[in-house]
Amino acid sequence: MTRKITFGIIIVALILLAGTFVAYFTAKNGVPYKTLTTGFKKDEIDPQMYGEKFPVEYKYYLKNKEMALAPSKYGGSVKRDHLKEFPYMKTLWAGFAFSKEYTEDRGHVYALEDVKETKRISEKTALACMTCKSSQVPVYMDKWGVDNFYKARFREKQNLFTIPIGCYDCHDAKTMKLRITRPALKDALKRIGRDPEKFTEKELRNYICAQCHVTYYIDRETNRVIFPWDGGVDPEDMFRHYEKRNFYEWIHPLSGTKMLKSRHPEFEMFSGSVHSAVGLTCVDCHMPYVYEGGKKYTSHWWTSPLRTLEQSCRKCHREEEAKLKERVFYIQDRTYDLLNRAGKANEEAIRAINEAVYSPGSDKALIEKARKLHREAQWYWDYVSSENSMGFHNPEKALTTLGKSIDLALRAKATALQAKK
Repeated sequence: MTRKITFGIIIVALILLAGTFVAYFTAKNGVPYKTLTTGFKKDEIDPQMYGEKFPVEYKYYLKNKEMALAPSKYGGSVKRDHLKEFPYMKTLWAGFAFSKEYTEDRGHVYALEDVKETKRISEKTALACMTCKSSQVPVYMDKWGVDNFYKARFREKQNLFTIPIGCYDCHDAKTMKLRITRPALKDALKRIGRDPEKFTEKELRNYICAQCHVTYYIDRETNRVIFPWDGGVDPEDMFRHYEKRNFYEWIHPLSGTKMLKSRHPEFEMFSGSVHSAVGLTCVDCHMPYVYEGGKKYTSHWWTSPLRTLEQSCRKCHREEEAKLKERVFYIQDRTYDLLNRAGKANEEAIRAINEAVYSPGSDKALIEKARKLHREAQWYWDYVSSENSMGFHNPEKALTTLGKSIDLALRAKATALQAKK
């Protein structure tokens, strides 16, 4: 009898141990604990419908409509004119749409409204610029075909899009599993040998955001959105990608330089950072867990961790909130200072090249060398400028990149001055 009881205890213990191992493995590898059945049709895109089944998550989603400057010093969700804040930007982007308007973004739920109103959109603009502005994008891509979507004109189709970014962009409507809906990311991953179908849930908590929070360019012939990741995601890697293809977005009217433009490379900046190295994802900090009624939920208020320090930061960091904010601003203040130094150095390079171009007898070979230095210098400045953390996502990468920009811009200026002699 005793032997049977002992054997039974061992069996129960083994079952509990196996359950613990499965739970650990599941949590560590990000495999979903359970699969939901929502009852939605496969292309349900209306956030309100999701709100009826997931009222807590929807309540936090609606908080994305809030607009405020504080507590951020350099971001926030209030539209303000960066061209007035940084006058040198008009010189850097002369001849390009960003010189017409460049404002602080108001957040995901305003993306559709704001892109329709921006002065950067013209009658010739491709619908590719709608790619990350509406939950209806994947639906129309399926309906028309991806190539036809990209080739369509923005102004001709814009009124079809009425629903901003929402649940459908990241979740399967029937099961709520995380999934990638934008072909540009799938294409980029395929080119570097990654299969998104094999990603764990933990990996998807980064790559779902990488559908849009990345830099890209639009292919001139097909209007397809391309991520320049073939050689890596650091700014030097992407610059080499452009160089191999002799790609440029516009020719600067003052310097004659073939220019590049970076766009919100949050995923790329975060890659290789301290937080990334220890296994944190975008969701851990920007969509932390919240507790209501004794249950745990993922917040769908996509906001700065400065507004959710207790949930986002103090689960790992034991310092007081004031100390944590002080550290964030320490990094951002220094990035901001170096960013402006780099911006002004590039402006001086542009003006020096312009003077050399119009100086009789100037050395054309040296002018061309100055242009190449300027092209790379402004790319590095823009990589940090267009990224939305003011360096915090990866301080080492941000400051190093700005240092390179300043060095190259000064060399471009010196080369242009030499060309005049």
